[in-house]
Amino acid sequence: MPARVVGGLALRKALKKFEPDLAKETSKEIASFVKPLAKNARGFLPSNEEAPSGWLKRDNAKGRWATRYYDAAEARQGISFKTTPSKANSRGFTALASILNKSVGGIIYEWAGRTSGISGNFTPRLGGQLKGRNRGVTGRVIFRAFAQDQGKATAGVLKAIEKSSAKFNARKANV
Repeated sequence: MPARVVGGLALRKALKKFEPDLAKETSKEIASFVKPLAKNARGFLPSNEEAPSGWLKRDNAKGRWATRYYDAAEARQGISFKTTPSKANSRGFTALASILNKSVGGIIYEWAGRTSGISGNFTPRLGGQLKGRNRGVTGRVIFRAFAQDQGKATAGVLKAIEKSSAKFNARKANV
């Protein structure tokens, strides 16, 4: 999944500072590769009828769990993307483009698919697999969309960065 791009963050900063029009063009081009992934991930989310039992909104819920529920419409709206670089993580890596799930129900669904394996079982009574009313549910919709894409988005983002780098260097040489 990850691709190592040396100088990608510095290029984005230089584009923003010296060539804002080229920076906008690069962001639009990156978005054109990442947006279909987000749209595809939205399609993998289950409807309210297929949601795991106990996850739908409860009118009598109080306290912390009153706001933690699954709603298909909210979860679909919560999946978005951004083309701005992220902050560096503990190992120093940054993401030049990312797909996020901002809704509480969508995040829980994503995490349940991530930690419902043998180790760190999120649902101990279900034997590691969430079971919806109509079918087995495994979560990880963003990863599933990325796997289905087969690296086309990654290649497209890298190509967009290389293209903007070449244009930036050409403009710099002409000055």
